[in-house]
Amino acid sequence: MHIFISVKKLIAILLLIIYLFNLAGYSLVFHYLICQSEDKFAAQIDGNKYKDAELLEISIPFNLPYTQNSSEFESLDGSVELNGILYNYVKRRIYNDTLYIMCLSNQQRTQLIKEKSKYAGEVNDFTAGKKEKESSAKKSGPSTEYNNTITQYRFSLPGNTAIQESNNFAVFIPVPAIEISEHPPQFTC
Repeated sequence: MHIFISVKKLIAILLLIIYLFNLAGYSLVFHYLICQSEDKFAAQIDGNKYKDAELLEISIPFNLPYTQNSSEFESLDGSVELNGILYNYVKRRIYNDTLYIMCLSNQQRTQLIKEKSKYAGEVNDFTAGKKEKESSAKKSGPSTEYNNTITQYRFSLPGNTAIQESNNFAVFIPVPAIEISEHPPQFTC
């Protein structure tokens, strides 16, 4: 009997660990892998372990007064996403009112982020939900039909409005919608 209780506890702990991993663990694992990838890629850039032919040049108009032209490129940190691909900045230069940024494609980080999104979608069953919605929308028959009446209300204040002007400001004075000429009837038992 004692073994049966300890096995139940072990299974409960194992299921709790699996649940917590599905809740946030995979996100932490992917975050760790992305940080490791980013550190490795930054070391590659700092060590100039790339080819100039692999660089992507981005030119941005830079019309600011009192800027000086740079004769050489300066190193630059950061990243940008273009068309679903992540690029890390390598170097920049300002020349003739244009900012030139040289970027290097970070394929590993791009792949990790896509895999993280794919895994999250599969774990949370996002793709199956879309298929079920499409299939239920295509079904037609007496059991799926219903009468959905849409009622629209428009609230407006009937009557005329007047604007009274005095000393450079205007005051909006609404006119009551119903004129009351008598008192309401009295209730008696």
